[in-house]
This record gives sequence, structure tokens and C-alpha cells, in this order.
Amino acid sequence: MKEDIELNKLSILLNAIKAVKEEEPDLYAELKEAAWNVLHENPGIEFNEWQQTLLDQYPAEVVDALGNNPFEVYPALADLWDSNDYEDPDTGECHTFMQWADYFATDASVELYDMLADARREIKRFKASKNQKQ
Repeated sequence: MKEDIELNKLSILLNAIKAVKEEEPDLYAELKEAAWNVLHENPGIEFNEWQQTLLDQYPAEVVDALGNNPFEVYPALADLWDSNDYEDPDTGECHTFMQWADYFATDASVELYDMLADARREIKRFKASKNQKQ
């Protein structure tokens, strides 16, 4: 009896911890989205400017995901640039941030990409409405 009560308490506690973890935002994912936005909004940006723009425009995202120790943040941002992938939810395109910077090298390339994203959103809406009619 007493063991059952203790097991129930433990189960309730574990469920509460699991629920809290599920509600926590993915801070690193938020940083990656901000890093992609900097590239998308600044065609032709190079690493050093990207890094500084990210720190200037998204300081909360940087600190939340990486901390505030510059000896840790700067190398982490370099690693993010070189080897971390970001998948754009609108297009499904997935590249490293360095590759995204090449992808968004000019205003025209960003404009074409935005047209691709719009087209893919329209296709998704069309498919969804088609499936609802069936």
C-alpha cells in the first residue's frame, strides 16, 4: 500500500517534469532561425558581418542559446556558420549557414528564393484544399 502511494507520487512527478520539458522552447532552434533571418535579410553578407549583426539584432537569442561568455560564444557562432544545418520550413531546403550565405549572395537570389517559398506554400494550400474536398 505505502509502496503504491510512493510509486504514484513518483509517476506524477515524472509526468510533471516531462510536461515542463515539452513546454520549454528550443532556444538553439530559435538562434538558428535568427541566424537564417540575418542571411536572408542581408544579401551578400560575410561571416564577420553576419556574426556581428546576429549579436546586435538578436542578443537575447544568442545569450539564451550560447551564454554570454565571449570565449564560448564566438567559437560557437563560428561552428554554427561552418557546420550547422538549417532547414527552411517554407521550402524544405537545408544547408549550412555558410551555404545559405552563398545562396543569398544577391538581392536577385533572395527574390527568386522568396518566389520559390511562395510557390511551395501555394502548392501546400492547394493540396490541403484538394484533400479536404475528397
